[in-house]
Amino acid sequence: MRYTTARYITSTLLLAGLLFMIGCGEKAADVGKLTAEGRRALDSGDFNKAVNIFKKALREKPSDRDLLYYLGLSFKKLDIYDSAYTYFRRAKILYVHDREINREIIEMAPMYEDYEDAINAIAVMVLTGDNEKMYWPKLADFHYRNMNMYMTVKYCKLIIADDPESKDYYLYLSRALSQMGKFEESSNVLFDALERFGPSSEAYANIAVNYISLNNIPKAEEFFRKSLAINPKSIPTWINLANILTEQDDRAKKEEALGIFKQYYEQTPPAYKLDSIIPALEAELGE
Repeated sequence: MRYTTARYITSTLLLAGLLFMIGCGEKAADVGKLTAEGRRALDSGDFNKAVNIFKKALREKPSDRDLLYYLGLSFKKLDIYDSAYTYFRRAKILYVHDREINREIIEMAPMYEDYEDAINAIAVMVLTGDNEKMYWPKLADFHYRNMNMYMTVKYCKLIIADDPESKDYYLYLSRALSQMGKFEESSNVLFDALERFGPSSEAYANIAVNYISLNNIPKAEEFFRKSLAINPKSIPTWINLANILTEQDDRAKKEEALGIFKQYYEQTPPAYKLDSIIPALEAELGE
C-alpha cells in the first residue's frame, strides 16, 4: 500500500511539474509573440499600440531586457519622457553594461538633473569600447552641473589642449576655477581667451568678479567698464559696477552709482535690494 501511494504521489508531482513547464513554455512563447508584435508596431510608428503590447508582455516577464528597453523607447517616441526614463532606468539596473540602454541614459538623465547617472553611463560606454575623448564635452558639462569643479577643470583643460579654438570651454574653465577659489588662475584663462578671440563683454565681467574676490576694487571697476563698453545693455553688469562704486571713498563715484541704481531700478530684480540701497545712498550723500 505504501509503495502504491508513493508511486501515486511521485506521478502526481511529475505531472504537475510537466504542466508547469508546459505553462512556462506557453508563456515564453506568448511573450515572444508579443515582443515581435510590439516591435512591428514601434517600427511602423504606432507608438501607442507598441506601449500597450509591451506593457502586456512585461506583466508576464517583468525583467526582460527587450521589453523594458522597447517600452522606454515607445514612450520616448510619444514624448512621454518621465515614463521613458523610468523604464530605461529599470533596464539599466538589471543590465548595467548594455550599450543601447546606457546611450539612452546619457541622453535623458540630464533632463532630470541626474548628472551622476549620465556620468556613470558614459563610464560604461568607455569601458565597453568607446574613446573617452568623444565624451569630453559632455563630461565637462555634466561635472560642472553636478558641482564637481575638479573634474570640470580636468575635462575643460583636455578639450582646450586638444583644440585651442574651443572658445566656450575657456569660460567654463574660468568659472570652475573661480568656484574653487582660484581667482588668479581663472582670470589668466580669460586673458588667454581674450588674446586668442578678441574682446568679450562676458570675459571682462568675469575678470571683474574675480578682482572683487581678490579685493582689488579699482581693477574690478576697470573691467566692468570694459565689459559695458562692449555690451552697454547688460543691466546686471551696470548694477555690479554701481555696487563697487559705492564701496569706494569717492563722492563722485557714489553719485554715479546712485544715478545707475535709479536709471535701472524698474528693470532690476528685487533680489538686488535697490529699495533699501537707494535711500541709504541718498542719505549718505545728503540728498
